[in-house]
Amino acid sequence: MKRVFILLVFALISTTITYAQKEIKPKLGKIESLYKKGELIEAKEISDVSISYEKTMNNPKTWYLRGLIYMALDTSASMVGVTNDALQTSISSFNKSDALSEDEDKDPFITDDTGMPTTKTQQIESYWGFHYNKAATAFGEKDYINSITSFNNAALIKPYDTNSVINAGYAAVQAKLYDKAKSYFYRAIELGSKDKDIRLILIYVVATGQNLLEESLVIVRDARVLFPSDNELARQEINILIQLDKSEEATLNLVKAIEAEPNDPNLHFTLGILHEEIGLKSDSEAEKAERIELARKAYTAAVNVDPTYYNGHYNLGVLAMTEVNIYIKEQNALGYSKADLKKSDELEPIIQEKLSVALPLWEKTVLLKDDELPALETLAYLYTMKKMYDQAESIQAKIDALN
Repeated sequence: MKRVFILLVFALISTTITYAQKEIKPKLGKIESLYKKGELIEAKEISDVSISYEKTMNNPKTWYLRGLIYMALDTSASMVGVTNDALQTSISSFNKSDALSEDEDKDPFITDDTGMPTTKTQQIESYWGFHYNKAATAFGEKDYINSITSFNNAALIKPYDTNSVINAGYAAVQAKLYDKAKSYFYRAIELGSKDKDIRLILIYVVATGQNLLEESLVIVRDARVLFPSDNELARQEINILIQLDKSEEATLNLVKAIEAEPNDPNLHFTLGILHEEIGLKSDSEAEKAERIELARKAYTAAVNVDPTYYNGHYNLGVLAMTEVNIYIKEQNALGYSKADLKKSDELEPIIQEKLSVALPLWEKTVLLKDDELPALETLAYLYTMKKMYDQAESIQAKIDALN
């Protein structure tokens, strides 16, 4: 009896093994059906076997379906904890599918209950949107750590999309994680971003957040190659040079550069900004006045070289308005005593003279570029102060059209 019992047990075990082997043979139609029904755990189990099963392991659809399943596991709230690497597995599976079907032009797809197809491209776009929107929501709620994670996930899904990378950088800045922020902005630049604001925030992160002035100088100079006439970048370079105690060295270098290329308005313009910035940081009123005059001469040289050079005209206008405002501020601070009224009357012709100097500078500036609000608003103010009301109304109409 014992022998018969053992034989029976062996027969049962053999039958079970045979049955189990049949059950775990993966079929892509079965995997797809389970995925469509939302039976993700069973779909995952069969899919996990399919990637090493001889008849399915080299089929692009095997990996495509696996990507879809793990994508669903990653984005389904009810599936949290089923797997710890859903996103990475999904991405790597989609990539494997692409590699196996690299000679095929068609975009793989699955159909819904109505027979409408959804392609892999559309599915990946939706997957990216899930994480991107999740990141944006977290950012809006000031949950910057989770925002960084989700923007990073979106960037993993679409590695050549700079939006996710840049926004991850902004979230890292808000979280004061400057190393992370820097790495994201550098990556955005490596991906081909030509955005000036990315350079400016990167300069801030490196110079202010990390106090790495030499590195920030490299960044700003690279940026100025792309934007040679940009006012803000020129000021950033000058400020960094001043912090590095290289302002005089920078002045000498610019003078030499101008001697070599006297017809480059950008060089004259940068020299003007350098003089302005040195003057602003000086404790000596005499040096401030001297530097402002040197700046004026440099900006004038820039527009003499190129009469259409907008930034030179703009900065000359700013210097003129600064002088106007000194006297207007003094006049506005006066009271109504007889002495104050007398002083106000004495200031008025000086103010009008300064306004007359500033007005043509701003007219030229607006003539060169008539869609810049700060310049338009300044010109409208000047016309009003000069009681040129028709001209002021005309400029105000342009301002209203831009708003």
